[in-house]
Amino acid sequence: MPRIPHNAPGPVTVLRRRCVLLLGVLGPWLSGGCSPPAPLRLVGHPWPGHELFFLAQQLGYLPALPLLQLQETTTLQESVQRLRESRADGALLPLSEVLQLRDEGLNLQVVLVLDVSRGADMLLLQPGLRGLTALRGQRVGVDPNSQSTLMLQLALEQAGLKADDVQVERLPYAQHERAWERHDIQALVTHEPVAGRLLARGAHPALNTRQLPDTLFHVLAVRSDALPVHGDTLRAALAGYLQALDYQRRNPWDAAYRMAPRLQLSAEALLEALRGLEQPDRLGNRRYLANTDSTLERIALQLSPLMQRAGLLRQPVSLLDLDSGDYLPRS
Repeated sequence: MPRIPHNAPGPVTVLRRRCVLLLGVLGPWLSGGCSPPAPLRLVGHPWPGHELFFLAQQLGYLPALPLLQLQETTTLQESVQRLRESRADGALLPLSEVLQLRDEGLNLQVVLVLDVSRGADMLLLQPGLRGLTALRGQRVGVDPNSQSTLMLQLALEQAGLKADDVQVERLPYAQHERAWERHDIQALVTHEPVAGRLLARGAHPALNTRQLPDTLFHVLAVRSDALPVHGDTLRAALAGYLQALDYQRRNPWDAAYRMAPRLQLSAEALLEALRGLEQPDRLGNRRYLANTDSTLERIALQLSPLMQRAGLLRQPVSLLDLDSGDYLPRS
């Protein structure tokens, strides 16, 4: 087992960091004799690209209560529902979900790009099937979320097929392996670590996100009405997240051992899953979230017609206030 690095913070260091963050953000409220606002409530479901936020919390890099409340949900659908019901101010979500929620009328703004899939998501075929055209007439397992639906749409269009050329089986991620082993499905849109385990059992990779650059993203999106109230806390949280990213890059094994238990993975499996993700640093995020003509806006504009064809959007996506780099640390 890898040794804990000498620079890993101890309990006293973590407590000191949290006190400094608390005083830094609460100072203006306390000096003015005002009561601080309710905490900034962020939620996220289990996904390798989300874990850096929880690592940052563990290492004492994030503001704590009463400034920030970071909660884990069990599913993406639960995170989305909390946003809809105003029980969360922001969430760690696929970009496609953000576009869907904005299409519903919920004003969300992307303030951080967490990861870009570079092979972690894929479409698998049962042994004996080859090529995307083999999907015709087959039962395809697809997670009931917009990102998996989007990937299936891309696969069908590359194969020259239509939605009614396949039988779509909506399967939550937790059921993917069982459905595959029972041959309830002949193809499956899934992601790591399940994808890696099925590949080891003979699954054929028909398509992955290395072949679909800049398509599947996970981001932190915050309700627009929460930004004026929680701006300072959000800046401190993003700085802490990026500090945890730097810690992960310098101490990959220690970070993996700290993060893996929440995902019920081994450290080795988590590191393998992370190899299929690009995790942009501060400079990468500044490129994606530039104040004018941001890369993320261009990508959203390209995804919009694809999502409409997949039935995920009712109308072309609005780019008005889609993203902001104003909450990223300057240096």
